[in-house]
Amino acid sequence: MSKRTVYTDEPIKIGRRVSREILPGHGGPRAGAGRPPTGNKPVTLRLPPKLVAAVRRDAKRARQTMSEFVEVRLRRG
Repeated sequence: MSKRTVYTDEPIKIGRRVSREILPGHGGPRAGAGRPPTGNKPVTLRLPPKLVAAVRRDAKRARQTMSEFVEVRLRRG
């Protein structure tokens, strides 16, 4: 015999969560968690597809990420 699902307008309490509050010690940010900051700023560029393919190809040949490859090329001048 299968259980019948009853639909109501009341909030569902799942596990240890009560409404939207989480009990102390569960969830939330942890000290030292996450990726360490690099100091670099994200930049978005719109480039022609052929140029993107060339940069990607050359970066792969140099065994660098695209960011590393472009940074080295820009610093060289």
